[in-house]
Amino acid sequence: MASRFAVHIVCSDQPRNGKSLLARVLSDFLLLDGRDPFLIDISHPEGTLRNYFPGRTVLVDFSNIRGQMKAFDTIMQAPGRDYVIDVSSPYLDRFCEAAKNLNLSEAFREVDLAMAVFFVVDAAPDSLKAAAWAEKMLKADIFVPVRNTAVGSALPARFDGMTLNMPRLDPELHAIIENRRFSLRTFLQGDEADVPVRLRPRLKDFLQSVMTELRAVAPALSLVRLRSGAA
Repeated sequence: MASRFAVHIVCSDQPRNGKSLLARVLSDFLLLDGRDPFLIDISHPEGTLRNYFPGRTVLVDFSNIRGQMKAFDTIMQAPGRDYVIDVSSPYLDRFCEAAKNLNLSEAFREVDLAMAVFFVVDAAPDSLKAAAWAEKMLKADIFVPVRNTAVGSALPARFDGMTLNMPRLDPELHAIIENRRFSLRTFLQGDEADVPVRLRPRLKDFLQSVMTELRAVAPALSLVRLRSGAA
């Protein structure tokens, strides 16, 4: 059961807090690990994630039933790979309600897919409540609250459970990597020409820090796989 795949859902109740950047780093993390993730971008019409992975991303309009079914059918019709879903904050409630109504977590388990949720807890006090609500609705195998240092977080400093911490990224680097032609993965593989020399160590430190945090989630996913195999 060690080869079991997972659906990674990245979401938040608030905009502009690093959620899509995390989804992007997560996608490249999986690719660098030799996985072959397919990405579902629920940010119609912007297509934030699709801009960086046009060949392996479907852009979904989650405002209607047709779009909702397209998102879930994409996964259920080809469960033999990893998935990353980037849920835009305006669609969080609708996504969670649809997942509950479809009993999505159980549907995924029936096709041997684990569900891991990464919820960016914003500085707004209600964000922590939204995270608790999303956890209850989604019933994921793993639910990881995310603290982004750059925007602050309502997540308690001594949170009892698994968390993921994103360090602050230099604003100048933000401007560079936002270019849709810039690949975080190829940068880590040695293509550093588009980043000034003085900024390269900072970007490497940021990416390696986030990927180390993502790697720490792997043992929990492995435990899910072992439990599934014993069932």
